[in-house]
Amino acid sequence: MTIPLRLEKMQHAQSIILHDDLLPKVEPHGSDSHLELSTAELAFRIFAAFRAHPHINNVLTHISRAKWVEVEKSLNRILDLATTSDGLSPLEENIIELMVGERGVTGKILKPYFVTALHSRLEPSHAERLIRHIKTLYLELEWKVQHPPAPLVIQPPEEPDHARGESQ
Repeated sequence: MTIPLRLEKMQHAQSIILHDDLLPKVEPHGSDSHLELSTAELAFRIFAAFRAHPHINNVLTHISRAKWVEVEKSLNRILDLATTSDGLSPLEENIIELMVGERGVTGKILKPYFVTALHSRLEPSHAERLIRHIKTLYLELEWKVQHPPAPLVIQPPEEPDHARGESQ
């Protein structure tokens, strides 16, 4: 059964999507407004925020092949300040691309949503440090794409002169 929407309801629905009403609400910055969160706890809270957003949920379900445990593990690694771009999984690389790249519809939705989610859960300096960390990971990945390693060329060992049948 299809229920037709009246024009004014459709315009309201579009305004919700176009006006950042889907972003998590930012709490006022005060001395008691933010708890000190472990990386795992922060990853879980960001994970929950991503699951709550319909579009981000759908995209992450798709790129993770519906393995949400892997998404949470990836967020945990990405949010760990000790993580470098070496050894990131393809899923982690895709999530970082969405967090920073602003490419396509999802990147334009996810980046501000993620930044707002961080600022609502962390002290501003900690949130900014994490944002810079993730941008650094992104830039390292971009650099690796633009500067692939040279192919490894293995030279066969040289044969001694007497093995080639040359006489002295």
